Amino acid sequence: MKMKPLEKHDAPGKPDTHMGLERLVFFSDAVMAIAITLLAIELKLPEIEIADSGQLAHQLLEMSGRFIGFLISFGVIGLYWVAHHWLFSYIRRYDVALLWLNLLFLLGITFLPFATGILGSHLVLSLARTVYASTVALIGLSSTALWVYATWNRRLVDRELDARLIKRLTIRSLIPPLLFLLSIPLARLAPGLTLLLWSLTAFASILTRVRTPRDS
Repeated sequence: MKMKPLEKHDAPGKPDTHMGLERLVFFSDAVMAIAITLLAIELKLPEIEIADSGQLAHQLLEMSGRFIGFLISFGVIGLYWVAHHWLFSYIRRYDVALLWLNLLFLLGITFLPFATGILGSHLVLSLARTVYASTVALIGLSSTALWVYATWNRRLVDRELDARLIKRLTIRSLIPPLLFLLSIPLARLAPGLTLLLWSLTAFASILTRVRTPRDS
């Protein structure tokens, strides 16, 4: 059964779509902000007495995996916060399916601090990298699914929205999750290459958005 989008003020008693979209975006922003905060909370020294700077330096070196995980995950959440803001700047209406797709996206975001903790503590283990890559892939694919659903037959966007823009943003949103999925087989064979692929993915996403801050 095809869902009818909720229209703003198209009849008395209808929901205010603009306010609903604002609530959706504000809620998503809050969840992502909390997720970033949880990443920082994971960065804590072991509860042991540290006598001198040398011992402190040793403990910080022992935490290098956690620092790597924090930086990667901060970049991932930051990039998807920007992408979420960008995609919703084109979405004009919402329906129940869009709300659930957005919750699926946030499910991956909220799980990421846990996956980051596993990665940071067991960076050399292939299973830790597989769990992390799968989590980021879920975030990316759910973000893409949200965009595809909203733009299919201009369901929740302006009828005049350029088809080339829709296709370009769809392809752009698919590249990071596909690269993270590609990294899963590399997790056992080439650990260093896995981290390099993740870094290049983040760098490419940042470079693309800096060079084209707004499609029109």
